Amino acid sequence: MAEGSGTTNWNLVTGIFFAIAVIAGAAVGILYGFLYGFCTFIIVTGLFLGVSFYIRDESRSTGGPSTSDGAIMGSIILCGLGACGAIHSALGDVTITAVCIIAVMVLAAAVMIVRNRRYL
Repeated sequence: MAEGSGTTNWNLVTGIFFAIAVIAGAAVGILYGFLYGFCTFIIVTGLFLGVSFYIRDESRSTGGPSTSDGAIMGSIILCGLGACGAIHSALGDVTITAVCIIAVMVLAAAVMIVRNRRYL
């Protein structure tokens, strides 16, 4: 890779946020249990992926869905599944967890529709 390509900076930022996610997950895991710590790790990782791919998206004017759209959709689902896992651990109710998962899927679809509304 070339020195001035900018990938080195994103690699460093990704490594730092991964370390933050691990530390946050471990701290929550020690305080509240392993499952809450794992869900925290998934939520922080998903948030970082969504924000970083949204910032790095250079194909907004090319038309139609892009690779970053898929990454953003994946990060929304990742955050949502982490939140659903935490909700299931706290409440223990499968019905509320299923409704949460459906809401996450609807939210992910709505975000993609809004991002690509000019191409519909």
